[in-house]
Amino acid sequence: LHRWDTAGQEKFKCIASAYYRGAEAIITVFDLADIQTLDHTKQWLEDALRENEPDSSFIFLVGTKKDLVSGAVCERTELDAIRFAQEMQAEYWSVSAKTGENVKEFFSRVAALAFEQSMIKELESTPGHRAQIGAGNLISM
Repeated sequence: LHRWDTAGQEKFKCIASAYYRGAEAIITVFDLADIQTLDHTKQWLEDALRENEPDSSFIFLVGTKKDLVSGAVCERTELDAIRFAQEMQAEYWSVSAKTGENVKEFFSRVAALAFEQSMIKELESTPGHRAQIGAGNLISM
């Protein structure tokens, strides 16, 4: 997996589009402790989607810093986030880098979906619809 973090800063906006092209997964991230950052994800997602074919990327909305908000605040913020995720046809995840909550599970999900999509593309493009991973057995479609 290659991950590109533009940090949501305007100064990276001009080069970010080069990183978006051909993305198998688009992950937009906001701070659960700062609801305004959720609004910023809309523009970043639109920019990323412009650089890819429709329905060619898995889309994720991730709320970070879950450890910094109380249960009630997190719940209210997540209701808005889930509503937005549904609008953008994204999977919603909340994580905490500090505690590690959901981090491994989230990246495992992204990796599994990207790998599966990559293998399907490979199988569809090869004669006989066969592909080999490493030294293991052939995969046929």
